[in-house]
Amino acid sequence: MNSINALNVINSLNAPNEISFQSLNTELKLNREEKTSKSVFDGFFDAAVKLLDDTSKLQLIDEQMQIDYAAGRTDDMLALMMTQQKAYSALNFTVQVTNKVIEAYREIMRMQV
Repeated sequence: MNSINALNVINSLNAPNEISFQSLNTELKLNREEKTSKSVFDGFFDAAVKLLDDTSKLQLIDEQMQIDYAAGRTDDMLALMMTQQKAYSALNFTVQVTNKVIEAYREIMRMQV
């Protein structure tokens, strides 16, 4: 969409006596707003993906620790309990964040335009 706005501005520059500074300023302002909203969404999306990745890694570490403990490769019960608690807390936090995002989405869909 940015390329279409840029083409419109360039076309208006090429046509003599058809350019107005107000339309140019409006186009630039729209481009700036699109870039800001896109970067905010990108930041939110990256944080959500990182949260899911971290939760998954903690779950895998916990699973491996349980296997090692059951196989007798380690006898560190404290480390096992700590990894289980970290994995549980991360999963609980991820579920809560997901629920809040879904709740916000539903609220937005209920809004009257």
